[in-house]
Amino acid sequence: MPTPKLLTRAEATDYQETSRSADVVAFVDALCAQTKLAKRVDFGQSGEGQPLMALILSDSNCFTPELANKQKKIIVMVEANIHAGEVEGKETLQALARDLTLTSLGKTLLDRLCLVFVPNFNPDGNDRISKGNRALDLKNLEGQVNPPGGVGMRYTGEGWNLNRDNMKQEAPETRAMAKLYQTWWPHLFVDCHTTDGSIHGFDLTFDIPHGNADLMHTSRGANRELAERVSAAVKKKHGFDSFWYGNFLKEGDPTSGWHTYPALPRFGSHYRGLLGRLDVLLETYSYIDFPRRCAVIRAWVLELIRDAARYAKDYRTATSFEEATIIARGKSPDAKEWVGINFGVAQRDAEGALVFDYPAYVLGKDIAAINSFDEASIQARRYPGKRKKVYKTPHYRTFVPTQSVSTPSAYLVPASLASRLEGHGIRFEKLSKAQRFQVDSYRIARREQTFSPDVAANVPPPGQDEVPLSQKPKPVRFETILTVAPERSEREFPAGTLKVPTDQRTGTLITYLLEPHSDDGFCRWQFLDDSLTVGELYPIHRVVEATRPPLKVE
Repeated sequence: MPTPKLLTRAEATDYQETSRSADVVAFVDALCAQTKLAKRVDFGQSGEGQPLMALILSDSNCFTPELANKQKKIIVMVEANIHAGEVEGKETLQALARDLTLTSLGKTLLDRLCLVFVPNFNPDGNDRISKGNRALDLKNLEGQVNPPGGVGMRYTGEGWNLNRDNMKQEAPETRAMAKLYQTWWPHLFVDCHTTDGSIHGFDLTFDIPHGNADLMHTSRGANRELAERVSAAVKKKHGFDSFWYGNFLKEGDPTSGWHTYPALPRFGSHYRGLLGRLDVLLETYSYIDFPRRCAVIRAWVLELIRDAARYAKDYRTATSFEEATIIARGKSPDAKEWVGINFGVAQRDAEGALVFDYPAYVLGKDIAAINSFDEASIQARRYPGKRKKVYKTPHYRTFVPTQSVSTPSAYLVPASLASRLEGHGIRFEKLSKAQRFQVDSYRIARREQTFSPDVAANVPPPGQDEVPLSQKPKPVRFETILTVAPERSEREFPAGTLKVPTDQRTGTLITYLLEPHSDDGFCRWQFLDDSLTVGELYPIHRVVEATRPPLKVE
């Protein structure tokens, strides 16, 4: 008897419904039973105990990172459903995995690549299906054209926004994904989302890591080239229009500029960019229909995979060079090489509370050509608009740090942070006995707190709708802000203190995590609050390299 065609729940219902987590597990298991080109690997559990599952695709039984590297295959990891109402990537990765292994589609790809698909990163949020979740609301420019059966919610079952959790790693899903990433260390990571916002005419917008672009210019240059190359391929082969992610600088005014999202590494793409890896963010457009969103993200993932196979040498060269450069920066610190660790501009609201903006700037004559509609349609928030129109407008996508530091050879860190360092794959050693170091320290001059929006939420009971962002959900998570002054001294540090060298592949990330004025570090996320006292020293210290004695002057 012929094997019945394996269908996703979206395909089987003519895109009236989206897959539940049990459907994804069943699909993956059925696929693995039909082909030797696929293997299921569980890498953890969700907050509510569901399996976190990766699907590995390759030939020659290449299902481990060790074999992938031995066989000189490019590793591409693709994550979907991190925001569980954004389900197109989840449906696409299942169907694409089937087609790559059970048809001729993957014939010239799986011998060059090892693909790691994570189709359902947020299973708990996925299964909180409601027809009211992400309901279309063009008046507030939010929501999407949903499948009639509804979708899951943005947050996890415990209330975490997984795409704001990469630095603080409070969700079990994030910690599990970090270990998976560190194990595979992919050359390219692809993150599948769906976005609402400004009225435009693109099917999908895309982006790459921002922040510290000059410091990491080799990987960023390669990343930009591959994104633009794939965008052109998607248009030529599949007919979909794509452009760099953004929204109008002033809503309703398409001539005001096109502005990307903040450079904070709590966002996954920027986090992985600090590691010197290649990364592409995909955002299908919420206002096109569900089947089209699935089709455009399939086209993008497929062409990214094809690009990785075709330009494998370039991918490997860019990532290897950047990794070696990061390690070398830690081995031989250069005071002239600055790492941007804060991109925020502080303001006070009407009540005097401290708030932050993270502006992007226009570099030179960087112009964005935005496919959109007539201004009357844009201002009326009507989609699609009455008349198509292209606007050439300033492109705000360059970030300028408000705080920067050089990379020290090492940091001295309290033992209480050991598990948090391990969560990021950071290597350290414990001092076996008390030891003196010359260090640069920070004295705390001021301490404040600010609300951290869209990071965590109070989760509604299953079956109830999540609260839209336009309704300003109740604040849940806050951040600690320090004002500090540097000073140098020679100090003794007790046995058990952690010495964290920066000559490792996470070196730039280490600097971002451990500095007190970082906009996304351990201090900012309140992991050091119990040891912070105004007037005293910040508990993390920078090791100063030994210097040669001055030459004797005759």
